[in-house]
Amino acid sequence: MLLDGGDPDGNGSANRAQGNDARGDDALLGAAMAALADGIGVLAAVRDDTGAIRDFEWLTANRAAERLFGHPLAGRRLRADDLQDGEGAGLFAGLTDCLTEKQTVRRLVIAPGGARWRIAATPLDPASVGSGRAAPTVCVSLVELGAEVPVVPESHRAHRAKAEFLAHMSHELRTPLNAVLGFSEVLLAETFGPLGSPRYRSYAADIHASGTHLLSLIDGILDLSQSETARTDMQEEAINVADAARQALAQMGDKAAARGVDIGEDLSAELPLLYGDARALQRMLTNLLSNAVKFTPSGGQVMVSASPMPDGGIGLMVADTGAGIAEDELARVLEPFGRADMAVPRGAAGAGIGLPVVKRLMEMHGGRLDLYSEPGAGTTAILMFPPRRSLPHTHTGARA
Repeated sequence: MLLDGGDPDGNGSANRAQGNDARGDDALLGAAMAALADGIGVLAAVRDDTGAIRDFEWLTANRAAERLFGHPLAGRRLRADDLQDGEGAGLFAGLTDCLTEKQTVRRLVIAPGGARWRIAATPLDPASVGSGRAAPTVCVSLVELGAEVPVVPESHRAHRAKAEFLAHMSHELRTPLNAVLGFSEVLLAETFGPLGSPRYRSYAADIHASGTHLLSLIDGILDLSQSETARTDMQEEAINVADAARQALAQMGDKAAARGVDIGEDLSAELPLLYGDARALQRMLTNLLSNAVKFTPSGGQVMVSASPMPDGGIGLMVADTGAGIAEDELARVLEPFGRADMAVPRGAAGAGIGLPVVKRLMEMHGGRLDLYSEPGAGTTAILMFPPRRSLPHTHTGARA
């Protein structure tokens, strides 16, 4: 006896079994694709009226492939201009070549952001995909290799080695030099009793002065070497420029008073905050003020001013009434150890490091150092920070 809907030949049961097997195979294949770490997807070619491949449509893709693209892929189109590198050998070209040549194609393509993908595209029989399409179909695997590491030229490696050597030697020289300065100060103070002959005190003063000059030179070399290497990491934060300028002026006050140089300020109340490296800003201000005071004779003036620029940036200026520099020597003083030929006050000769350090620190901030000078009329140095370095005063956490 047969129940209603029964199958006397047993064909229905066989068909259901085959259907269950097919669904099981599909589920197993889907689970395998999902578990793969590499991106896997299947795309069908979309042709135009002339028969040329216009686009590719994603039929399916695993999660790894979708992570590479940043969004779900099924049903989306891959356009002809997607993921092309400089030579046009992108993903679209690789898929097209795969179908044209009817064989597996392997390529390296450049993805957005500079990452490199290794792709392997293999043509498929449309019937085996089960999509109901007659269009040519291709299976592609994608492996992310990361951004390409640039080749460092030999000249750059030599430059870095020189800079790191200077940095190391500068640190090594500071330890004995600090001892020399410390003991000369003990002699000058006559801490353990009178030195005897006045000449001893004069010699101790010369030792201290020479040691101080050498320490300044070493500090300059250290800053210069650090600015030449990628090891100099900028610690960027919001900086109150007016407070930073006043701090630098206060540190230079005693030196200026000893030389008989008057220092002043003209700092706009409308200055935005500066987003930059506070230590670098202090170093730039210290170098510029030190040069200005050093090369300005007694009775001269040094002025620090700052104001917002028309383009939204910040201009920070240090001007003096000192010896000045000839126009044809301005480029020289911006090079390491470059010094101008000019009449300078006694003991004012520099090592030619301060301005190059300022120039490089400004370049690190994306700005520039403008230098204007005239012999006998003084020098004006302007730090020009770009608009992207300006922050409103509503920003919290500003420091001098």
